[in-house]
Amino acid sequence: MRKIIFAYSLLLFLTACKNEEKSKLIDNSNIKNTQKNKNQTQISTSDKNSSSKIIEAGIYQDKDSLYHLKYNLEVGKTYSFNSKEINKQTITFRGKSQSMTQETYDPINFKVTDTKDNKYTLEVKMGGKKIITKAEGKEFTFDTHGKQPTDPNQARMWKIYKAISEVSFTVDMDVYGNLSNIKGLDAIYTKAKNSLSGDLKGKQLDDFILAFKKGFNAETFKTQFENSMMKFPTKGLKIGEKWNNDPSRKNQGYNQLIQVNDQSAEVKVQGIIPSKSDSKVIDGVTYKISVKGSQNGKIIMNKNSGWISNASFNITVTETKSAKKGNESEQVIQKTENNTYIN
Repeated sequence: MRKIIFAYSLLLFLTACKNEEKSKLIDNSNIKNTQKNKNQTQISTSDKNSSSKIIEAGIYQDKDSLYHLKYNLEVGKTYSFNSKEINKQTITFRGKSQSMTQETYDPINFKVTDTKDNKYTLEVKMGGKKIITKAEGKEFTFDTHGKQPTDPNQARMWKIYKAISEVSFTVDMDVYGNLSNIKGLDAIYTKAKNSLSGDLKGKQLDDFILAFKKGFNAETFKTQFENSMMKFPTKGLKIGEKWNNDPSRKNQGYNQLIQVNDQSAEVKVQGIIPSKSDSKVIDGVTYKISVKGSQNGKIIMNKNSGWISNASFNITVTETKSAKKGNESEQVIQKTENNTYIN
């Protein structure tokens, strides 16, 4: 009986600490946030002297042989970001392991409709969402191009994702990857609200859409997009040089220009997740938590456009949580491995 109570107290502690631990991990997941939105370009062959282009090369050298990056996009071209994320979580408790794998597909297209004053006007269209969850020998698929889920909560999200995939909005982007003038989000909110009008009414519907707006709005989209775009230092780069555009995270990772050839440039991404540990004593029970992990990745950029052609990223985080009182002890190990692929 004491062991059962002891194990139960450990699980309660793990649940209570979950939000705190998520917060800690988010603080160290800058590269992951960047990974989830790294972009892949589908570019057809075109005339390099086309008047629809702002500049003639995306990645170029100056007189000192330093490499610079300015996005060199073409009117009429569509630059597609097709990400596939595979997240596997394995929990080991009392010698037994249980795993869950989730595959998430997020396509999004950016079509260049105009250029003016060193800025591109981009038409943004999300291509829906697909999530495949595998656990305990079972598989569940959430796909906006497939059947509507029977679960009411899943069905609502399915309706929203499906609805907004049919609506586009526009943004302006300068040659350095900075966004401004985001227009058309109201049409997305209206489409999302209409898609749920048969399920929710009045204040309940308004509250649901308000929560949706908090997660998807001009400010959050701008931040997410700009953090995902590759940016070289203003001074330029030498082959092999390392840099980090975020001063607050200079000790937590870097980018490194590996090579540049006639068609592409390669950038290495290396992240550092500082090891953390904490210990508390509650009612005579000593609880301990430790976190350690690693991050790395590779990005291939199209030399002409500067856009990302393909990329892959890996993050591995191990959380160890234990409880001990006298000669009794329990331990839970959670290992999370996240692989993100761009096209």
